[in-house]
Amino acid sequence: MKEHILLDKAYIYENIDRDLSPKDCFYDRMCGLWRVSSTGEVMMVSSSVQRAETKKSDIETGEDQKGE
Repeated sequence: MKEHILLDKAYIYENIDRDLSPKDCFYDRMCGLWRVSSTGEVMMVSSSVQRAETKKSDIETGEDQKGE
């Protein structure tokens, strides 16, 4: 049996395995946010920790690659 045309034509992206967790932070599942490990402060309002990366660092897929 033939495979579906989308499976035949779809571009397969390489899986880049890297840790995306903010350095020196932990995820608080109860509150749904990142906290600074040393103080328990909310990461996004803290002045001592890196902020999350922008969308520009995402791997572009689908609609973003119209020329593909």
